Amino acid sequence: MTEARGIKLVLFGPPGAGKGTQAQLLKERLGIEHVSSGDLFRHHLSNGTELGELARGYMNRGELVPDQVTIGMVIDRIGQISDAQGFMLDGFPRNAAQAEALETALRERGQAIDKVVHIQVDDGELIRRLSNRYICRACQRPYARDAETGVPPAKCADCPDGGDIYQRDDDTEEAVANRLSIYHQETAPVLEFYRQRGLLADIPGEQTIDAVHHAVLRILDAAHAATVSKS
Repeated sequence: MTEARGIKLVLFGPPGAGKGTQAQLLKERLGIEHVSSGDLFRHHLSNGTELGELARGYMNRGELVPDQVTIGMVIDRIGQISDAQGFMLDGFPRNAAQAEALETALRERGQAIDKVVHIQVDDGELIRRLSNRYICRACQRPYARDAETGVPPAKCADCPDGGDIYQRDDDTEEAVANRLSIYHQETAPVLEFYRQRGLLADIPGEQTIDAVHHAVLRILDAAHAATVSKS
């Protein structure tokens, strides 16, 4: 009998596509570990680990943290997850070199990525979504512009003293457009890397949250069935 194994997934999506929401839904539904590169960086930096201090040294010198350090953090975390549980990578890999390093590390463990899910949303819609996002300075509750007046509320309804509502600098239309341009430049080679391996699934993200979630589940069910048939 083949030992049960959890699915190994990479989740991609531009800012504003709802990737964070889908990641949380998948974690709750499938019970897999959510491995966020951003969370890993914060963990290693705050705990002063060897990898964290190595990354801090580059950051303090105003240099980019080399791929080897980021790869080390992710591979170290993956090594702590049982094959039966599975994992979902978020924010990694960011380039083809990282994707190749991940593939090699998993192969050495007798593992492989089962599916790469890419949530697609038109740039115009992403700019509309993000530039319409405001948050409370005190509690971070999100708000949007009023449908009739076109302006957001001045104060937060949840805060006792009415926290100020503001828009982050990186949520203006110009900033969002720049963020999306960088995202496309960075991810295009990685998506092509996985497309050539037959692992990439593009899912329309301009649907309801539930519709996107069920589309992802159908893709993963098919990937799991294909993996079992090869066992």
